Amino acid sequence: MSAGIARLRMASGVALLLAGIGGCAERPTPVEPGAVAPPFELLDLDGTSHRLGDFAGQVVVLNFWATWCPPCVEEMPSLQRLEDVLADEGLAVVAVSVDERYDDIAPFVEEHGLRFLVLHDLGKRVSRRYEVFQFPETWLIGRDGRLVSRVIGARDWSAPASLRVFRDLLGEGASTPAPSVQ
Repeated sequence: MSAGIARLRMASGVALLLAGIGGCAERPTPVEPGAVAPPFELLDLDGTSHRLGDFAGQVVVLNFWATWCPPCVEEMPSLQRLEDVLADEGLAVVAVSVDERYDDIAPFVEEHGLRFLVLHDLGKRVSRRYEVFQFPETWLIGRDGRLVSRVIGARDWSAPASLRVFRDLLGEGASTPAPSVQ
């Protein structure tokens, strides 16, 4: 092997090593109950920017969904009922669509009469940060900005048992692990 090729291999190895070290140092905090909810900024259907920090002091139901997902479609009305019942007590439903086509979202929202905030996660940057692997998937975030629990799959968010869980969260102001939302 020539000295030039050996130096090139050595330089490549050092670059890869340094890139790996840098990647480890900048690794985001784990997404798990008790951790601070990862911040994000996304656009709504009118093009207005919203940040997670806009909901400081509220309990947030952060729902990741898509118009093409039958279980997502099924649970949307119950998310609207949940917000209708508890918004005045400090609950916010924030639905993050992972649809690739922005044009699919607004007609869906209108057809289903959704009034809660719908954001678009083009490129799934935020859903990847929240480690979403299935739709719908929902994170409950306490008033203190910490992740309370993750719910995978569709739920009836306005069922009496769910409303009790949310009323407990709204009354606590903290993010102790919530009981399972059925």
